Amino acid sequence: MRNTLALCLLLCSTFVAAQQIVVEQNYTVEELIRDVLINSSCATTSNYDSSTGDADMINGIGYFNSNGGRFSYREGIMISTGSATDAVGPNIDIKTSGTPAWPGDADLGRITSIGSLFNASYISFDFVPQTNRISFNFLFASEEYSDGFQCVYSDVFAFILTDSNGDATNLAIVPDSEDRVSATTIRPGVPNECSARNSNFFGGINGDTSAISMTGQTQSLVAESEVNPGETYNIKLVIADNLDSALDSAVFLEAGSFSIDVSLGDDRTVRSGNPLCIGETYTMDATSSGALAYRWYRNGIRLPLFDDMETVDVTQNGLYEVEVEFSASCISTGRVELEFISPPLIDQPPSDLNACDFDNDGSESIDLTVNSPGMLGTLDTSIYRVYYYTSLADAENFENVIGRPSQYNLSQAQETIFARVSSGESCYDIEPFNINLLQLNFTPSLEESYLLCVDETGVPNGDLPVLDTGLSETDFQFIWYRDSIDPANIIPSATSSSYTANTPGDYFVEAQHLIYGCSTSFSTNVFSIEPPTSFEVEVLSDLFADNHVIEIQVEGNSEYRFAVDGGSFRDNPIFDNLAPGKHTAEVQDTYGCNITSQPFIIVDYPRFFTPNGDGINDTWQIVGIVEIRNPEITIFDRFGIIQHQIFGEQSWDGTRNGNQVPSSDYWFRLTYDNSEGIRKEYKSHFSLKR
Repeated sequence: MRNTLALCLLLCSTFVAAQQIVVEQNYTVEELIRDVLINSSCATTSNYDSSTGDADMINGIGYFNSNGGRFSYREGIMISTGSATDAVGPNIDIKTSGTPAWPGDADLGRITSIGSLFNASYISFDFVPQTNRISFNFLFASEEYSDGFQCVYSDVFAFILTDSNGDATNLAIVPDSEDRVSATTIRPGVPNECSARNSNFFGGINGDTSAISMTGQTQSLVAESEVNPGETYNIKLVIADNLDSALDSAVFLEAGSFSIDVSLGDDRTVRSGNPLCIGETYTMDATSSGALAYRWYRNGIRLPLFDDMETVDVTQNGLYEVEVEFSASCISTGRVELEFISPPLIDQPPSDLNACDFDNDGSESIDLTVNSPGMLGTLDTSIYRVYYYTSLADAENFENVIGRPSQYNLSQAQETIFARVSSGESCYDIEPFNINLLQLNFTPSLEESYLLCVDETGVPNGDLPVLDTGLSETDFQFIWYRDSIDPANIIPSATSSSYTANTPGDYFVEAQHLIYGCSTSFSTNVFSIEPPTSFEVEVLSDLFADNHVIEIQVEGNSEYRFAVDGGSFRDNPIFDNLAPGKHTAEVQDTYGCNITSQPFIIVDYPRFFTPNGDGINDTWQIVGIVEIRNPEITIFDRFGIIQHQIFGEQSWDGTRNGNQVPSSDYWFRLTYDNSEGIRKEYKSHFSLKR
């Protein structure tokens, strides 16, 4: 059993090890260039040179092999700002070999305009192309992709192509841009530190099973350039650390990818945005210095009619290829895809457009694209588009297109616009049209908002709001909408300059000038005010206090004012010095929509009564006794003899057993239940006067 386990561990460890690249450093620079990178008899190379970390006893240049691992290239050359062998995976730690004693590179600093360079490594060589194009494949890897270093540290490299006149160009460029390739220009981004940039070219973050020991890497990219056949060029492949000598970076070059090919130009297709027009002739030029033979193909079929022709004129769709033979062992190739389409014919000439200066500020936005459907007609919109320009020259040269034609700002009385129907850069037709800025005496009166008074069920009460634009119906026609400007939200039969609203919401109106045809839109809001959803009167003073105080409490969708017994409305909801007895509390919203009232009672007892039969103060009772729970009142004379008992809402007429009692002070005792159900007692006195 132990022997089986040992065998399993041995096989597993061998498999894991086989996933990492192998780096060898016993190749000369000439061997790396001639036998690894180029490996072709079509390239004449010479004058090999290199530099790396000799000051630190470090070699940053080497040959690598994927060793069966999952890496973009099977083999090739690597150039590093640290030891080349440190790049062997997996990525389980941060490699940071090299010290500031290992310098940067002046050529690299000049071509990239990057300073503070350290730990530079490079290889260079001269070559003489026989054709007109070179290219090779590469990827960039770096420890700067760890943490937030990708936001700041731009470890930099360049492929410096120098022609015979000494003019230098950097070929290590992010595709479709002018950005040099680095950790700062191709990155996934770090939350709260820096955003992603050109992330579609980022290859990924490496881990503990990766083929290389670098935190992150780009995808495979292509360095390419047009060259002149027979001219001597130098290329320098150089990399260095930026700002400090820490955290290594490396560039990997794919073996055999240095290609000296024939360029027949860019593809001319609808997909690439520059197809050819039927009737045009395209000239393919494969002229190469020292060529012995030319063989041409269309869609994989040999075209013997064109044998040994350096240039070929064609008028048909197809994938065209050429083989240029320099010797039996040196054949370069080139290819181009051509697509010929029918020249566009504008179906309907564009109409002149009017923009009305509704706000009298001397400018107005106008939608140029209303002319697009008519101009395109039956043309295939997957091929043709309409572009708008302010000059004929720009339209013809496909330059300075109007970026937002649906919101073009017109600031002069008249301007000519040139509409181009084309398939990208080619196959086009141009038609001009005028756009006019019309001044109007325009003073709409639609208010920002309107009030709608409703009752507690939402039914309007009072006058309905009239949404009035103030515009003349002889000059404009109107369409009203509710919620948004959408055909589904048109208010039926609402075509006047005003609209009477009976429901709250957002309202929109489009006003179109009957003569000029231009239109504008306005919006307003109708908001509703309803009675309070909650209305209570709370007595703030104690029972039988000398000063009776209440507070009116309301809730609702408005601000409110308050009154008592028909008095003036005020903002303060607290009222004092109220007499005992019945009262009416009133609430009105600040918009004046609704007045809501509610009765309330102030509980107290009269301090005297006069039972003389004149109908005024003939009996004594506690005012508002109904507000007291389970009241019982016992009346005594000053000697403590019970004179009368009152239950509920009864009163005392000043008699005892049918006989009038004399004028005097009398005492009473009130017992009742408080809000917690506890029996309470209150004692006081009053006067009887005859």
